[in-house]
Amino acid sequence: MPSAAQSASSSSLELLTIYEVSKILGSSLDLEQTLREVLRALSYQLQMHRGRVYLQGEDGALRLVAAQGLPKDSPAQEIDYNQGEGISGRILKTGMPAVVPNLAEEPLFNNRSGGRDDLDEQVASLVGVPIKAAGTVVGVLTIDRISDDGPSGHFGSDVRFLTMVANLIGQTVRLHRTVAEERRFMMRETFRVQKELRPVVAPVNDVVCTSPNMVDVLAQVHRVAPFKSTVLIRGESGTGKELIARAIHNLSPRKDAPFIRVNCAALPESLLESELFGHEKGSFTGAQKDHKGRFELASGGTLFLDEIGDISSNFQAKLLRVLQEQEFERVGGSKTIKTDVRLICATNLNLEEAVGHGKFRADLYFRINVVTIHLPPLRERRGDIAMLAKHFVGKFGRDNGLNLDIAPEALEVLNRCTWPGNVRELENCIERAATQCRNGTIRVPDLSCSMNLCNSSVLFQYRTMGAAVGGLAPSMSGTPTNPSVAPPVPGRPQPPTMPQAMPAPPNGAAHGALGSGPNGTPNGVANGTQWPACASGCGAGPMPVCGASKPLAPSSIVPLPAPQPAATAPVVPSAPAPQPADAGPDLPLDEPDSGPLRDRLVWAMERTGWVQAKAARLLGMTTRQVSYALRKYNIEIKRF
Repeated sequence: MPSAAQSASSSSLELLTIYEVSKILGSSLDLEQTLREVLRALSYQLQMHRGRVYLQGEDGALRLVAAQGLPKDSPAQEIDYNQGEGISGRILKTGMPAVVPNLAEEPLFNNRSGGRDDLDEQVASLVGVPIKAAGTVVGVLTIDRISDDGPSGHFGSDVRFLTMVANLIGQTVRLHRTVAEERRFMMRETFRVQKELRPVVAPVNDVVCTSPNMVDVLAQVHRVAPFKSTVLIRGESGTGKELIARAIHNLSPRKDAPFIRVNCAALPESLLESELFGHEKGSFTGAQKDHKGRFELASGGTLFLDEIGDISSNFQAKLLRVLQEQEFERVGGSKTIKTDVRLICATNLNLEEAVGHGKFRADLYFRINVVTIHLPPLRERRGDIAMLAKHFVGKFGRDNGLNLDIAPEALEVLNRCTWPGNVRELENCIERAATQCRNGTIRVPDLSCSMNLCNSSVLFQYRTMGAAVGGLAPSMSGTPTNPSVAPPVPGRPQPPTMPQAMPAPPNGAAHGALGSGPNGTPNGVANGTQWPACASGCGAGPMPVCGASKPLAPSSIVPLPAPQPAATAPVVPSAPAPQPADAGPDLPLDEPDSGPLRDRLVWAMERTGWVQAKAARLLGMTTRQVSYALRKYNIEIKRF
């Protein structure tokens, strides 16, 4: 039996250890670090070796979070127990302390945490107690008692002492989890409040818009600007791709660095390589000194590559290496130059179609197509037309020292146009009208369409055929631009109708308000004669409704030659195109809205002179689908 002096000394040492443990638990917010310090104090003060602290996770598993004497090749995060598994799992399940006098003889002992390989040389006893918080078991605390003389058999004082330590650990664990949960809640609330208070889209200089689709574009600009990710801006010509690229640069951390722009379509391949990568002195004829390329000049800033879809295949491979490695060599040089450039690309072409036809490298496409921003055409953001028109009127007035305004009826005419040239065409139209207006106000007669001088629909109708005209990307919508044409069938492009010059009707043949003429006939139709419609479909043709006192003599519009499919045999210009044998005067001009596919297929083939490619465009199908349908319905192809 221990003497009274030994008991008093042991109690004093345990009290001192409890004091040290309480100080350690309150010294830091790092729970794992404080638990390791607690186990180290137990080992130093009371010779309680190989301590382990297990805590129950959200999945219910008992996971080792702190250990003393754990081998270095056994990470604590990979050691866990289920309820009832091993000695620690049984303590977690029952919530009762457990004492194992000799671990070498215990069948539940599995030594999963390691560090107990010397059980054959010495006797190790295990004492384990549950860690409780608010009456719930949240973990397990275990220690080893090592003796060369065998188990002592007196573990009551160890169980009581470890129970007090476990209670202190349980309160600390509960406090840490409460603080962590409150911190997560506060972070969620802070993020929610910031999101609600943050303006949806901050204004961007020189970008005039209120339409929802353009507001979404500006929101995307604000989201992508802070990062270094490559941006691909896609949209028709004249939609303001360079303006959006500059806005991304101005909103980015690189705003104080250079913004370098290059039009890839304006330079040949040899000059484009020298312009982007630079050249060394004497590398070619005329290279009289070293020249820094645009990649080198834009280091730390932004490089804007406009019309990237027009570069050659050979140069695409050279550009791909620079984008991947951020390094290059000058033309005629061997020194590798590192660069830090954010790349913004723009194109009005269908890159997916170009990749499919082998005109654009797929690896380069995937390299630049990281963040894609689609700019809607002006005809899809009609709510911005009036605001843009007023903006351009004010800009023209400031540049020329004038005080200009635009009449509401002129804005209505502009709002009905299709604008194949988008914002650039609107700006040019306003500038032309501003040079023609009188009394400082732009009115309907000052607009080009009122004088039959707007030929934009010719280009727009060619774009509906699927051909690119002068840098304008082919239109995918197939929307007719002439109001006299029947509305299109959804999902199917309509055959374009070229504007024709019509003779002016006699004076007084057309009167009345917009949208109706005499005797209820539509504007532009009088005595069976149709007026030439506005080129953009705005309805402001040369008729009295535009404000003119008398009809203006229309000028002849010579349509551009229609794009022809490639033919193997030479075409004789003087020979008229042969007509199908069964194509009589009763051939319908408009595609039937409904009916069997065979009837619509025969209609399209007869309308296009039995050219499958043209028929496919009229039906909104691919050439392969048309060829398959012809074979399926046993339609004989007529050849001329």
